[in-house]
Amino acid sequence: MDRKFEEKNIIEPENASKANTGKAPRGLKRILRKAYQRTEPARTRFVEGRNAFCRTLRSAFDSVAAFFLRIWAVIGPVVKKIAHGVSVAARAVWKVLKPALLQLWRWIKPGLIFLGNKIKAGAAYLTARFKGLNKAVQIGIGAISASLVLLVIALMVSAQVSRSAMKNAEATPDGGNTLPALTETQGPTSAPASPTPIPEPLQDKILKKGDDSPTVAVVQTRLMELGYMDSDEPTEHFGSITEAALMRFQKHNDLNPNGQLGEGTWLLLMNEAAGLCVMQDGDEGDDVEDVQTRLYELGYLSKSFITGSYGEKTSAAVADFQKANGLKSDGMVGHETLDVLYGDEVVGNFFKKGETSDTIAAYQERLKKLGYLAADYKVKGKMDDATVTAIRKFQENNDLTPDGCLGPTTMSTMDDRNVKAYTIKLGMQGSDVKAVQKRLKALGYLTSNSQVSGFYGEVTESAVEEFQRRNGLSADGTVGAKTLEKLNSSSAKKAKSTSTRTTVKATSKPKATPKTTVKPGKATPKTTVKPGKATPKTTAKPGKATPKPTKKATAKPTATVDPAKKGVEKLIAIAESKLGCPYVGGAKGPDRFDCSGFVYWCMKQAGFSGGYMTSRTWRTCTRYPRINSMSQIQRGDILVFKGSSMATGHVGIYLGGGKMIDASSGAGQVRITTTILSGSYWRNHFLMAYRIYN
Repeated sequence: MDRKFEEKNIIEPENASKANTGKAPRGLKRILRKAYQRTEPARTRFVEGRNAFCRTLRSAFDSVAAFFLRIWAVIGPVVKKIAHGVSVAARAVWKVLKPALLQLWRWIKPGLIFLGNKIKAGAAYLTARFKGLNKAVQIGIGAISASLVLLVIALMVSAQVSRSAMKNAEATPDGGNTLPALTETQGPTSAPASPTPIPEPLQDKILKKGDDSPTVAVVQTRLMELGYMDSDEPTEHFGSITEAALMRFQKHNDLNPNGQLGEGTWLLLMNEAAGLCVMQDGDEGDDVEDVQTRLYELGYLSKSFITGSYGEKTSAAVADFQKANGLKSDGMVGHETLDVLYGDEVVGNFFKKGETSDTIAAYQERLKKLGYLAADYKVKGKMDDATVTAIRKFQENNDLTPDGCLGPTTMSTMDDRNVKAYTIKLGMQGSDVKAVQKRLKALGYLTSNSQVSGFYGEVTESAVEEFQRRNGLSADGTVGAKTLEKLNSSSAKKAKSTSTRTTVKATSKPKATPKTTVKPGKATPKTTVKPGKATPKTTAKPGKATPKPTKKATAKPTATVDPAKKGVEKLIAIAESKLGCPYVGGAKGPDRFDCSGFVYWCMKQAGFSGGYMTSRTWRTCTRYPRINSMSQIQRGDILVFKGSSMATGHVGIYLGGGKMIDASSGAGQVRITTTILSGSYWRNHFLMAYRIYN
């Protein structure tokens, strides 16, 4: 009875009906039961150990997670600020690098496609050989791709959050927030000594055109440092030039281009991440049109694209120019590109040195006919050194940039009926000038060896005028074909015994005439009041009357220059005749100017040959004697200044008595400033001067 019960207990849990029909031997059942009884303790211990390990592992993970959460609570705000700064910097860097990266992508794309095909073929081969590798490669590629996608999304989200924060700050009209006072760590990297870079806190929430505040001077200094304004002595008046510069800064930095100084604009302007101003896609203005015209002259841009609007074609032309001239090919025009664009060693896109062409031969014949190539020059149609030199001389005499390039503007000027034949005139230098001076000395019109310098200055001009009068020629002071022929002929009349004295007196007059102009503040307005009576009032006190000039700047003075004036006084009279003309970036006259355009136009009207030079290009000028000390400057000298950094600069014409006439971005017009020697700004920023009248 007991035995049957034991057997029933063993088989019933499985299935009683099957147990009853099972045919397993009783001995095997006993063996299995004993084995189960012996292994049960081990199985129980294994389950308990497994559960204990899982509990320990989970506890460890919980501890690590709690540790990292405590750390994040401390460093989280700092990391968020760092991420915000990185996003702002990344956005600024991307703005600069985007064109270069796109160009780089166009270059390397074919190679990457080729390399990708090779890698794909190699992967297919390896997959065929090692089937198990296929899954591993897919997993690896998928993981890398997912990581990259997540990284890009994170950067985009961070940048968008940063941009939204900036725009929200800019758009806040009211809320009790005033712009923070500028501290030394927030300000420009090299602020001028005057005005102070730490203004008083603003009373207004937003500064706009027409406002006056010490902070405006700080904003102008920063805009000048970044290149959005020409370097000049800053003022406290928010004028139209400041507004235009601020609008351009806002546009380049993805802010609302309203030309007003709000909190968002202020913070970004004073941020170290604010980039230098460069002409780029979307810009418009006279300076853009000027660059397009120059690119056309060099053969990089079609004439139909000279529109004053910086678009895709202009960007591509600039990139081609930069590549040909060894510059960073980013398609944007910064200070370095601008200097090379107007430099003497620029590489054009038409006929380059060493090339041979029937067109070159045709224009060599034209240069011979005009006197720029020697009569015995053998025309071969090759762009050689003699042809380049002749083209430079032609460009100097015909008011073109003397770059030696045979471009469309130079060729069309040569084809013009009114083209100027070869003449040697004021401002030129070289062996031709020296030969003329030697002949003048032999005839007694020049008296010393020091006057045979190879530079055509005021003394040489006076000697030529005397020679022309003595020999029955038109006394214009330039050596043309007729004058040169007479000069080299045996019938040329020598100077009279008193002509030397006459010449000396003529050359000394510029030193004596300042007696009539020692008081330019009183004498000058009498000659310039007539075109616009308000002009002298604004220029007499430029420091106090800064707000007014921008309102009167549209008036076009019509003062005439006394034709009897010569030399320095002629240059000064020409410059003063343009008092009150508006300042416009990139403008070169006749009624609108920037600083370098004003100096170029005045010298051109005074009879100087040579092309336009930027304020930075003036620093490396070798044509005129350089003056390195401010204590040695004289009336008529060209003054060259640096900006708040060496990347920017300013030029003007010295009037004597501590006064300078210039096209001022701060004043918004051509004005006279009286603080050249007395104020600290100009002394601290002075680089050099050039004596253009010797």
